[in-house]
Amino acid sequence: MYTTYGTGFGKFSQTYHIGTRKYGHKPGHQEQKEKKTPSRRKPHGFLNTRIPSIAPDLYVENDRDVTVNVTTKENLDFLYRSAMKYAQLLDVELPYHPTGRTSIREKICLLYNALDSIVSHHVNLELVGDRLQFCIYHFHEWPDYTLFLIPIDFTERLKGGIKRITLEFIRRFIKYHRMMDITDTPYFEMSEVCIDYMDFEQLDEEEKKDLYRKEKLFRSYEKGKIHRKLCRMHSRAFCRNLEEHIRNCNPSSDKERRLMELITEGLSLIAKDSPHILNYDYDYASEKERDFEPPPLEYQILLTYSITDTVTKDMESCFSTDCQETYNQTPVSFTFITPETEKLFRPENYPERFSKWFEKFVEHVTYNL
Repeated sequence: MYTTYGTGFGKFSQTYHIGTRKYGHKPGHQEQKEKKTPSRRKPHGFLNTRIPSIAPDLYVENDRDVTVNVTTKENLDFLYRSAMKYAQLLDVELPYHPTGRTSIREKICLLYNALDSIVSHHVNLELVGDRLQFCIYHFHEWPDYTLFLIPIDFTERLKGGIKRITLEFIRRFIKYHRMMDITDTPYFEMSEVCIDYMDFEQLDEEEKKDLYRKEKLFRSYEKGKIHRKLCRMHSRAFCRNLEEHIRNCNPSSDKERRLMELITEGLSLIAKDSPHILNYDYDYASEKERDFEPPPLEYQILLTYSITDTVTKDMESCFSTDCQETYNQTPVSFTFITPETEKLFRPENYPERFSKWFEKFVEHVTYNL
């Protein structure tokens, strides 16, 4: 696990200033003569001494929970050679060289500022093991505070080969992207706890019936019919040679034809050379022991039975409440640069393609099938 080093959205940037104040002779006042003092000493001599900048070494815990000093000559040298290499790839001059009598910590700060000024993307300082490294990262266009839930209840309205094709596609899709179902998240547990805290005696008859239906649905998600359906999606294949079945499929309506088009488009998102969406899970402002953790991507891209039932709606409410205490984590492309880096960081548009297809697919299967 990478631990962000620094302050302010993960960026390590700090400057030190020594305040000075100039006093002059006031017009209209008689200038006083300077008092003579013995030559053996000066009054308040310590005030005439240069006060050095306060930039102590920084000790942090690494990924093994061992406290290490990160402001070392070795780290400074590695960061400088990394920044120089990337500046060469950009074909620009790095506007800082760590010379002079300033402290190593100040030099690292100034080096960070120099690299940040020539890179068009964002820059972080990360502690990887015992070594500081520059991380360059890019935010993708992604809808904030949005749960990406892929349902399976609509497949019960499909028949024959198209049903097997759809189920197999969803099975492969969630397996490729390592997607959990909603019962694996803390938001499902939070929703269930909210039911337990309701005062049954204070409810009217209609509210009691609603609560009973909701409890029954939760039990189905936990260990009933819905639970078995969700588990089945992580099991054996529904059909072999999916691509061949898609080619031989004859949809019986325009809605089914559109479904097959979306499935064919979705196959490009799980091709062998495609990224995994959870690989974009980079917390640019991570820190240890903070009060509220932002929901990681694995809690935002999930398999569910239905996106319209009360269990999913309650879970969405818990997610929304949790996000009010922190920020929303969205897909981020990132790379760690070293003195051996051979190419510039150029993020692709895979998350944008993923979100646009996901929205089209879920909207179609929910409201048209």
